[in-house]
Amino acid sequence: MSALREPEDTAPVYPIVFKIQVVVQGTDYSAGVEFRGGAVVTFEDDGYLAHGLKPGGVAGIGATLVEAYFDLKTNIELVLYELAAKASDYSEFRGSVSHFFRDTDSWAKEAFAEARTQVAAGQVTCDLPVRANPAMRHRVVQFEEQLPENNPEPHGLGLAGLGEEAA
Repeated sequence: MSALREPEDTAPVYPIVFKIQVVVQGTDYSAGVEFRGGAVVTFEDDGYLAHGLKPGGVAGIGATLVEAYFDLKTNIELVLYELAAKASDYSEFRGSVSHFFRDTDSWAKEAFAEARTQVAAGQVTCDLPVRANPAMRHRVVQFEEQLPENNPEPHGLGLAGLGEEAA
């Protein structure tokens, strides 16, 4: 029996990896946040549900896997904006972001590992490219000045299925 699904449920579980870059304004600082994160996407009765792994505690829903990811991404951005609004300074914001990123759901961690193995074995098909798992990490950088290179890059969404690449 699979730890991911009941035996009669044959819906695939998708372990996705992504890169999100967000510029956040605090009261007296501007910061860039980058997440190289992961999520587990499942198909439910009402569509796809993206369960955040890193960062955890956030979810997204959509009619497709990609829509669920974009909803997850939006919800992650909303949390970052909320953390910035609550932080008294950059240092507090950076600490809050680190705590948010490290908050990992144990079910999502197990489901991600099992689903990644299934992708590597060719048991899950999807239109997303299969990528080596990046080491999941986060980075928060305080901007000294507002420059065009501070703008975020496009996301890097893919399906996890290969061993971790060196960080």
